[in-house]
Amino acid sequence: MAGIDKTYADSYEDYKEFKTWADKQMLTFFNGYKVCIGDWVWDYEKEDFDGGEIPIMNTPTWLDIYLIQNCKSDFVLERMKSVYGEDSYKDFKIIDLTAKPPKEYQQNRKIKIKRYNRSKFPLHKKPFGGKMWWWLQCNDDFWYNDETKTWTSFDNYYPHNTNTAHITSIRAIVRHLRKQYLPKGITFTITGRYVGENYLVLIS
Repeated sequence: MAGIDKTYADSYEDYKEFKTWADKQMLTFFNGYKVCIGDWVWDYEKEDFDGGEIPIMNTPTWLDIYLIQNCKSDFVLERMKSVYGEDSYKDFKIIDLTAKPPKEYQQNRKIKIKRYNRSKFPLHKKPFGGKMWWWLQCNDDFWYNDETKTWTSFDNYYPHNTNTAHITSIRAIVRHLRKQYLPKGITFTITGRYVGENYLVLIS
């Protein structure tokens, strides 16, 4: 989910108190991936506030949830309340950011790769053109974290930063997808360098 865009501060003292707190906050997700909350708060000096209010961070929803649950800075919480509204703010208070994916999301799914109406070539192990990558993209609103190599549903609260995984071979794609927590029925597309070097991946 997208976050609230930017949070602003007009006081260096308020900002510094929040930044000091955030730099000590670590969040560990279900697969051991750790993030420091302070890494999302931009670095400023006192004189940067001479002109008045400035943006101090641009946050995704999972981070906003963490702040709603743990932060004590009034200016941050007021921003969350004003953007999300009372109902969502209340709902976010009970979300477990460290929980595993839902039960219907399972590893070791059956992976079937086939040609479809955009395919012009037989399926081949590696993309044409030498040392190239296959582009793997989900057709069902799953996004990708290229640091942890993890696919996540857009409405789950796990960090993501792209919609594409770059993988060298078909065999590696199958291994990669079997490690993921995925529901039955979603599909991915594999794309190579050339027009028609396209294939469909079915998850069952």
